[in-house]
Amino acid sequence: MNEKKPFGEYIRKKRLEAGLTQKELAEQLFVTESTISKWERALSYPDVSMVTAICAALHITEHEFFTACDDDQAHARERQAALWRGMAAGTRRFFAISYAIVIVTCLICDLAVFHALDWFWIVLTACALAFCFTNLPFLVRRNRLTVCLGAASGCLMLLLLACWVYAGGWWIIGGMAITAVCLALPWAWWAIWRFYGKHVLPLCAVALTVWVFLLLAVVRAFAGGDWLLSVAFPLALMGAAFFWAGFSVFYWLKAGPWLKAGITVLLASLATPAFNSLCDLLIEDMGGPGFLEYFSVGDMLARRAAGDVSWVNPLIFQIMLVCAAALTIVGAVVEVRQRRG
Repeated sequence: MNEKKPFGEYIRKKRLEAGLTQKELAEQLFVTESTISKWERALSYPDVSMVTAICAALHITEHEFFTACDDDQAHARERQAALWRGMAAGTRRFFAISYAIVIVTCLICDLAVFHALDWFWIVLTACALAFCFTNLPFLVRRNRLTVCLGAASGCLMLLLLACWVYAGGWWIIGGMAITAVCLALPWAWWAIWRFYGKHVLPLCAVALTVWVFLLLAVVRAFAGGDWLLSVAFPLALMGAAFFWAGFSVFYWLKAGPWLKAGITVLLASLATPAFNSLCDLLIEDMGGPGFLEYFSVGDMLARRAAGDVSWVNPLIFQIMLVCAAALTIVGAVVEVRQRRG
């Protein structure tokens, strides 16, 4: 009887909070009023088959039913989830109303002032592109990434066409080609994620590396100039080398986070003098410090005294180098202790 008493008091409490009489609760559960009275007076328990119906009628969870107490943490999580859903819904409505206002206003202005629909199509396609990121993901239930990425790609192409219709010119060919190459990267990542379950990150890194060179080649094809093989590709090759070195440390090196962080910061710090030295070699009149000059405190101070702003680069490099050395030493000590232990 003592075990039933808290349960009966809890049922009575939740019934009153729900604004129900014993008769009304009994009618909802298809039992007699005396049955409800026995539960609340701790004379009997409900049948286990009625748990779901009782919980629904009293607005409690099954966990609360069996423990005869309110689950405050669960209610707090529900309130937070409801608050988040409300904020998300409000944000979506705000964006949708904003798009509608912008589209209608621009439609009226274009017709009233210019007596034609010309730049209005730029606004319309721009709003459609933004809609693909702010509202469409919440409307699609299946294949969300595919649908949203496809819609955004189509809207971006339509936006370029709308600009071309308004402005004219042959730039549209190069613009469409460069945009298509830019869109090839997210679509390549999507294809790798969708069709290859293993080695996703390395394959995405390969796609990124190839994409950089392809983008440079397409830009060169429409922009012209002799910079592709003499400047762009060598710099891109060096960038790819540092990128793959850092990726290898992150993905393949079997070490702790401290050692990985130290090596990564070291690579990032060495990238600065390496890139600047290569730029000095490939491009005339750069006038920056050489590779070894980045390691010299005296040369840095001399440049600062001469009013040469390029002294900032060696300063940043030396600070990063000290941080990299500290992280690497800490990481090495931690690795040694872990292996000995």
